[in-house]
Amino acid sequence: MARRWEARSPRRADPLVAALVVLIALVLAVFGAQLLPVTVLVPAFWLLMIVVQVSFARSCRRVARFLGRAAPGREAVRARAGAVMWRFFAVAGAVFVLGNLVQLAVAVRDPLSADAAVGTDAQVASIALGAVLIVAGMLRYPRGDMGAAERFRLRIDVATVMAAAVTFGLWVAEVPPGPHDASWAAETVVGLLVQPGLFLVVLFAVVRVILGGGPFTRVAGLISGVAAALQAALQAVPASEYVRPPGMAWLLAGNVLVSGLIAIGARVQERDVLAGSPRAARRPKRPYSMLPYGAMIAVWALAVGVLAADGRTGRGWVVGVGAMVTTALVVGRQVAAFRHIAELLREREELTAQLTELAFHDALTKLANRGLSMQRLEEALGAGPATVFLVDLDEFKPVNDAYGHAAGDRLLIEVGRRLRGCVRDGDTVARLDGDEFAVLVEGLSADRRADLADGLDRALSGSVRIGTAEVPVRASIGVATGRPGTHDPDSLLHEADMAMYARKVRRRHLQDSDLP
Repeated sequence: MARRWEARSPRRADPLVAALVVLIALVLAVFGAQLLPVTVLVPAFWLLMIVVQVSFARSCRRVARFLGRAAPGREAVRARAGAVMWRFFAVAGAVFVLGNLVQLAVAVRDPLSADAAVGTDAQVASIALGAVLIVAGMLRYPRGDMGAAERFRLRIDVATVMAAAVTFGLWVAEVPPGPHDASWAAETVVGLLVQPGLFLVVLFAVVRVILGGGPFTRVAGLISGVAAALQAALQAVPASEYVRPPGMAWLLAGNVLVSGLIAIGARVQERDVLAGSPRAARRPKRPYSMLPYGAMIAVWALAVGVLAADGRTGRGWVVGVGAMVTTALVVGRQVAAFRHIAELLREREELTAQLTELAFHDALTKLANRGLSMQRLEEALGAGPATVFLVDLDEFKPVNDAYGHAAGDRLLIEVGRRLRGCVRDGDTVARLDGDEFAVLVEGLSADRRADLADGLDRALSGSVRIGTAEVPVRASIGVATGRPGTHDPDSLLHEADMAMYARKVRRRHLQDSDLP
């Protein structure tokens, strides 16, 4: 069965989705036209609710079964977590169906009673239990790895959408009649919390999962989010409106619309998952969400409409406060985003500096490398006379052989330190390769060149203590001075190299002549 579903193209029109769309359209047309008497309208409503909720429970169960059979791999943990969530959804759908079956029996027996349209205690309890199961399933789904800044932005986004939903809910809610005493206040609070408050919690869970990158395809997540928002708004409508003929049919049709959208969303998810859609397991997350901004725009549009129609009434103040709260949350989110961007830019600058250091400096001695030294030599020759002292360590290989490469590295580090100690801060000391170093100095007179060459020679004569050993150090130094227009970096280095080797040969001849 799974293979047959996987082979089906996800772009092919789905008969069940088409049937649900046609059913919703017929319900809106027939119910809205007031074509059915109440004795037929109310039982038909509960029968339709059972039909769409059976479809929802079936799709959720199939998604859970498919994800539960995920092959071992990197996404297996998230797939199984998604299976648990969809299993909770399937059980919630079954609870809704059972509650509506009981309600259908009541509606058939006495369709004109208030409980037939509004719902009995058993049906309300089934809604509450199903909502709890849906929330539990979504809150159990892991959000994945999030940094502190990302978690903060997610919370602000969820709070913005919830503030907008609460604003719309308070706008449509009606307080019970009667004297404003303690019992009236208690009845008002209970009336707002039992179903509207519960569905706001459901909306919170849906928004949290959608914004947090939950296991929904894009279309399924969008449909489910819209349905949850509509359901929260419908639950805020006073129960008295459900028994008044002008609005009764439209409210019942609205509930069928919401339940049908939820069933369609589950079916879309089922098709994408069974068809092997890569987005079904884990779609790429955008770095931002438009949902909070849309919520803010909707609240401000509502505020403008309420103020234009009713003026500064109590509901107008409620909507105005809601607009200010959503705006403040969006501004806070933007400030947090700006701070995060500034932090990212600072980290980028630090990383750029580190990469520049690695690209233009020797990792062992921290001196300039050949690339940086050639760049500075070219700049120096373009500005005026420049002198290069090319330094080559004598007998460095025997040091490595006798004391080990670690001792050789420490010797190179010490040589670099001594060379830096002989020059000014603006001069360049570089390690060109292996045991070869270079010192670049600009604007030296002939006397100063000779003094600096002698200073470098003295600094690199004698020995270096490494651990308990005295390691001998000696170097040959070649000097060359270049001028703009007569030398380039390569020719100047070559001239210094020839001078260095000439000195090395001369020193070797002197050593040979001293032999008996």
